[in-house]
Amino acid sequence: MSDSRLLYLNENSRLFAGFNKPTSPFVVIGLPLDITSSFRPGSRFAPSTIREYAQFIEFYSIRTGIDMGEVGFNDVGDVVMHPSDVEENIRRISDVTSYFAEKGKIIIGIGGEHSVTVGTVKGIKADCVLSIDAHLDLRDEYMGYKYDHACVMRRISEQGVKIMEIGTRAISKEELDYANKNGIAYLTPHQIRLLGVRETAKKIVNNFRDCEKIYVTYDMDGIDPAYAPGVATPEPEGLDPTTVLDIISLIIDKRVVGFDVVEVSPPHDPSGITSVLGARIILETSAQIYKARSL
Repeated sequence: MSDSRLLYLNENSRLFAGFNKPTSPFVVIGLPLDITSSFRPGSRFAPSTIREYAQFIEFYSIRTGIDMGEVGFNDVGDVVMHPSDVEENIRRISDVTSYFAEKGKIIIGIGGEHSVTVGTVKGIKADCVLSIDAHLDLRDEYMGYKYDHACVMRRISEQGVKIMEIGTRAISKEELDYANKNGIAYLTPHQIRLLGVRETAKKIVNNFRDCEKIYVTYDMDGIDPAYAPGVATPEPEGLDPTTVLDIISLIIDKRVVGFDVVEVSPPHDPSGITSVLGARIILETSAQIYKARSL
């Protein structure tokens, strides 16, 4: 791999569940960025931790009937991050993901703070993003950063990407005004419980009916801290993992070109339960994408 876009890609000795299968349609990229975390830092450790915990889960997906142990993953390592320049890191992430996207690979990003998603979406050239997140992340800036993790969806929206967010329950007035002005749809956990899984999925499918390339981003604080306590910014009254995966199973189709799992903070996850859940989400989402592309 001599392409200059891979200059900052560094092999990681700890592979995702030990997988290093170059023929796999799935490329795993570690994104250990943790510069703008405003509450509980430590998400830079998540790529290696989730990789480690993935070794201890079964890779047969009961939901899909697909053995992801047979499909495998191609873990290509981590993007090496600049210690203080978030925009430079986003450029590096975009370069690396664009290289593999152009080869037709499905990108799996393991963050890292949520700002990494600006880079992956840009690199893949996705035109629509589904975000599972407690927060809208639509601030113009936060604590002096334009590329803060609280601004990620604002920066993506400014690229002309259509966004829908689910699990939302922590909103500022600034973000609400921006969402309403720019037609960014969101559903709270309360609304999702009233609607039910199928009606929620219908709304997402309808909202993305004109999309060509869909990207899914899992900010793990979208899930209730009872199930995912080890996140950077926990918020009560979140979604449960079963609801999230049930929704995903109904909306995944061939247009999904990648996804990420972000904002796990291993120093605040001593039991490892959040990292295990992150690994399970990677497994089940990958299986759904593989199934959709096999039909």
